[in-house]
Amino acid sequence: MLIFSRRNLPKEKLEISAKTRFVCSTLLTETSKNLESLGLELISSVFPFGADGTRKWYEDISRVFGISDERFHNAVTPAYERAESTVKKYKEIFCGKNFFFFPDSQLEIPLARFLSTELGVSLSEVGTPYLNKRLLAKEIASLPKGTLIVEGQNVDQQIERCFDASPDMTVCGLGLANPLEAKGMTTKWSIELVFTPIHGFDQVGDLLNIFAKPILRNQQLNFKVDTEQEVVS
Repeated sequence: MLIFSRRNLPKEKLEISAKTRFVCSTLLTETSKNLESLGLELISSVFPFGADGTRKWYEDISRVFGISDERFHNAVTPAYERAESTVKKYKEIFCGKNFFFFPDSQLEIPLARFLSTELGVSLSEVGTPYLNKRLLAKEIASLPKGTLIVEGQNVDQQIERCFDASPDMTVCGLGLANPLEAKGMTTKWSIELVFTPIHGFDQVGDLLNIFAKPILRNQQLNFKVDTEQEVVS
């Protein structure tokens, strides 16, 4: 099996057989196309975000290679239970909260699936700059029925929908974060999710903290600013 996290790998370094399979990040569309053109088969799964998502990722890979259920459970269960326990500690913070994703990182759909299925978050809109339906097939299928997925950017319209939705958390790029915060919205920078290790069982706490900190900060402040009122010094 091959796991790729970068775009270009010389063909001469690949040892391909009839049993060669690969998993691939949603960021690497061209890489996945190139590998499939060489005869490699994609292992379709959700991405390893969260406890359940990471378990499903390992499970889908293990089944392709004929790993027995007993061996899989023995290998994965201890780490899964630790991650699951971490998720449960945070669930009260997130359950019932409403999230809005602006298109920015291409991680929006996997993150939305994690937040909705494991933490009880509702999704006003999930925007993504590019939608690779093949790589994201299981992610899309795992989203709550009726979830609005928007491909590409029409910022003016998306901002209007965001204001109408009045979400508890808006996930967006740096250029939108400060203006939205000035209007009283709670935001999280998409770029932080790209550069922070958030994959797998061991990083579940880090992933949860990224989203929890702004929510907890607002709860501690416990006041609202009237953004329409002019402040005169």
